[in-house]
Amino acid sequence: MVTLRTYHAGGHGEGIAMAHYVHVGKSTASWQEAVVAGAPDGVVLVGGDGRILALNPAAEQIFGLTAGEARGRSVQELVPWRLRKQHAAVMAEFFATAVSPRGMQERAPVPAVRANGEEFMAEIALIPVEAGGERQVACIVRDVTDQLRMQAALARGERLESLRVLSAGLAHDLNNILAAVTGNAEVALQLSGEDSLLREALEDIREAGRRGAAMVQQMLRFARGGELTCEPVDLAAAARETLQMLRGTIGAGVTARAELPDSPVMVMADPVAVRQVLMNLIINAAEAMEGCGGTMVVRPALRAVTLEELTRCLKGICKGICIGCGALQPGTYALIEVSDTGRGMDAATRERIFEPFFSTKFQGRGLGLAAVLGVAEAHGGAVSVESEPGEGTTFRVLLPAAEQGAPAP
Repeated sequence: MVTLRTYHAGGHGEGIAMAHYVHVGKSTASWQEAVVAGAPDGVVLVGGDGRILALNPAAEQIFGLTAGEARGRSVQELVPWRLRKQHAAVMAEFFATAVSPRGMQERAPVPAVRANGEEFMAEIALIPVEAGGERQVACIVRDVTDQLRMQAALARGERLESLRVLSAGLAHDLNNILAAVTGNAEVALQLSGEDSLLREALEDIREAGRRGAAMVQQMLRFARGGELTCEPVDLAAAARETLQMLRGTIGAGVTARAELPDSPVMVMADPVAVRQVLMNLIINAAEAMEGCGGTMVVRPALRAVTLEELTRCLKGICKGICIGCGALQPGTYALIEVSDTGRGMDAATRERIFEPFFSTKFQGRGLGLAAVLGVAEAHGGAVSVESEPGEGTTFRVLLPAAEQGAPAP
């Protein structure tokens, strides 16, 4: 018979029943078995030696292994390598001191690992168990990966919407100011005569105004989101032309090349937006290798995306960060891939690179990658990034491919 023994705390807690130990006898009532077997949360029973004694069906599904396969294995196998030492210390401390359960609300979600090596986020509750004089622990496991991902997406959307409103207001005011600057610079140039020093200064003012106007257009494109024109664009031709145009801005020691397919890569898109995506990714890759050199490769291609790939990505199996894949449908997409062998990024940086005005560069504006994401989302596409410190970075932008037979521009 399984019994739950309670006690009443004195003082301010008098009269409140608190769980103590679950005592397991030689027989088990059917309703307790049904509760454990039908529980939506996983239950992993661990012995004092740290080995798994039993799993309920929910735990089998969460971890991807049967109770028979798990029995006798170390519970450490359900923990990522980097956290096993810390986990062992927590379990040892719990076995030595715990006299009451520790609920899921007592700490933040922690990483766990399935049998196939996939990591996921879990909320854990620990319940001390006593069986035949031996102390054990029942670990209640709840997979909250999807929940956390949805919360992060919602928070990101709220931040982006507020920044879009801010960007639109700033861009409108700056556009008026810069129009006055460049217009007066043009007039002053016409009146400057042959004074070379004066003309040079005025030309610098005009050029600064034009660059500022380009920044404003970038802010407006981010703020407006879906206000884009669509026409057939060959990504292969656009990649070749953009890389050729930017060769003068790529620093010494950086080798840049395009791996182009034999046939056009057609997409129905805003041609200005497509070139903006290519420019931002190429410049970003070049800056990542500034001072250390390396190789940049630009690859446009057609890519068939399957339902299995989308499902794997949504489950977090795909490497890196992917934004927008949840809205994609299986089909043929045009892919823009830009990879570099630069410094790479750590996890904290990867999580924030698409935020407007976030930049790791001293003089960075933090609008380039936000604009890339905005263009992809406006076209019904997605953006992903894979990067590790010292191992370079790869950005991929998926845009819906044009139907076969679409005319080349």
